[in-house]
Amino acid sequence: MAIGDHIKRMQSAFTETLKVKGGGKESETAPDAKTARLPNGEIVSGSSNEMIRALIGPIDNVGDFYFPPDLIGGTCPRIVGEEEEIVWNAAAEACDTERVHVVWQSAGNRIWYLAVRSSDLASNTGAWCPLAALLPTDKDLGDLPVCYTYFGDEIAVLMVVGAEELHVFRGTGPVVRAKAERTAREMNNAKVINIDLFRIGQMAPVPWYSATLFEDRARRILAAVSVLVSLTIIGFSFVVWLLASMTMITTRHDLAEALDNTQTKSMELMRQVEAMRVSPIRDQIERFLNINDGLINLNGFLNVYEIKEKSTRWRATVPPSATADRISALGGKNIESTDQGVAIGNDTEIQFEATAKRKP
Repeated sequence: MAIGDHIKRMQSAFTETLKVKGGGKESETAPDAKTARLPNGEIVSGSSNEMIRALIGPIDNVGDFYFPPDLIGGTCPRIVGEEEEIVWNAAAEACDTERVHVVWQSAGNRIWYLAVRSSDLASNTGAWCPLAALLPTDKDLGDLPVCYTYFGDEIAVLMVVGAEELHVFRGTGPVVRAKAERTAREMNNAKVINIDLFRIGQMAPVPWYSATLFEDRARRILAAVSVLVSLTIIGFSFVVWLLASMTMITTRHDLAEALDNTQTKSMELMRQVEAMRVSPIRDQIERFLNINDGLINLNGFLNVYEIKEKSTRWRATVPPSATADRISALGGKNIESTDQGVAIGNDTEIQFEATAKRKP
């Protein structure tokens, strides 16, 4: 599933970075490290390096279960490899905001998902919803449709899962019980399964996932790494300057020349630090993130992003409602209209396609 692959790729990248920084030594895993289950069923260790845990969120700190008041459920067609984007777009539209937390499960050609506004989880950080653990997998398709109910002291919840539908209802106990019985009859005597505290205790917690939060954390981690590298080089520069000064005092030989050489080397190292801070790689990453953020705001998606030598070309698809001003703000231009929307790209992409068309 997309969320598991996303986290594994980021874990691998940052683990390699930490190996280089730590002389090739990986951090040891505590024997009593906690684990959490991702929506795709994979187990992720909570003993990873703090930098990785800051990026993917505190998955080893899943709190108590919690049923959000405005929980939304639904299904959508599945395109293998694009589940995350499909779910995020559907959830953002249903919740009327891009700041959403989602959890999903795919089976066959459908995706079943639950979504909630991120603001609804502000007071319940780390909480998980038991209904997320009941989303159907391939082996559950034969049991559909099914109704799940939960009756608490203050709330009652009903989740109806069908082959091509998923609905969540919330209300008082009598209302939800009557709704469950009526829905089961309408769905050819579908099974009604009650979720009690014992059953919840046997479930593997499924943490919520937020794409926007993941991207924000990635930016913060990249900025933190840049600052740490800069501070390391500055500290190394100071050590070099200190050693050079001690040598100058000890030898008592050619004091003025030694001091001048030391200052020259220090300034050279500082220039290297400055050059690293404004390196082309960082500029390329920043340009990519700006284009990506702009497309997210337009509800578009990036098709091509290629860096060749010093030239960058990109192509994306945006909804027909996207205005020319917002497209120009990204540095793009209209190329053509497709079934998926309007294809846009920068000047390099337009020249690339024109050259490709001229070739026999």
